[in-house]
Amino acid sequence: MLQNLIGEVRLATIHDVDALTDLHLASFQREEHVLMILGRTYVKATYTWLVTSKHAYALVADLTGQIIGLLGVCDSPFAWPMFKACSGALFLSVAKNPSLLLEKKIWQRVFRHPQHRKTPGGGIFKLHGIAQMTIGAVDGRYRGHGIFGRLIEASKKTSRSRGTRAIVAGVYKRDSSSRRVFNKSGWPEVPELETPETVFYLSLLESVLSDDLKVALELGGASIPLHNQ
Repeated sequence: MLQNLIGEVRLATIHDVDALTDLHLASFQREEHVLMILGRTYVKATYTWLVTSKHAYALVADLTGQIIGLLGVCDSPFAWPMFKACSGALFLSVAKNPSLLLEKKIWQRVFRHPQHRKTPGGGIFKLHGIAQMTIGAVDGRYRGHGIFGRLIEASKKTSRSRGTRAIVAGVYKRDSSSRRVFNKSGWPEVPELETPETVFYLSLLESVLSDDLKVALELGGASIPLHNQ
């Protein structure tokens, strides 16, 4: 049964950071994810931030003590808070490998502050309790069994309990498998937030869409789906 395969979906803790880091490094290639360019030290710092920050969390699919899937969520847009929290690890990575200073993708990530780029809502989303997914991955040996879909569903329950009113998720356009999961799970695309590399999905967590949340989404550049989750 699928439930037996997944084991349990639970919140990650600081004791899971090494396993989360290992799964991340096994799931992405250098050209797929900017964190891979910076190496294990920085990747581990991001997961440490996810599981220790008051404003973020990570869910894992745990199969008898083995983490086979992960999903990270920040209670608001995450790029700048994560960068600030992990800046020490960034400088350490660069000190170990100065050639990283020549990596264009790193500088693009550094300047992903709302003041410097188009971002999902920026301060408007933060003010109105709109969360953003940070990362998702499933062990290659267990893909195709609905694990990522289960993590997505669990994120809605978890974020709702944290007072979140909606979740925005960015997915690389080339990641067709993840896009299928979001579409199958009923998350509508938000074309207004689309970038050359990324498409965004939105899940509304309120049973009734309040006027102020509607205004926040519109100001953040998101059209309002015809149904709530």
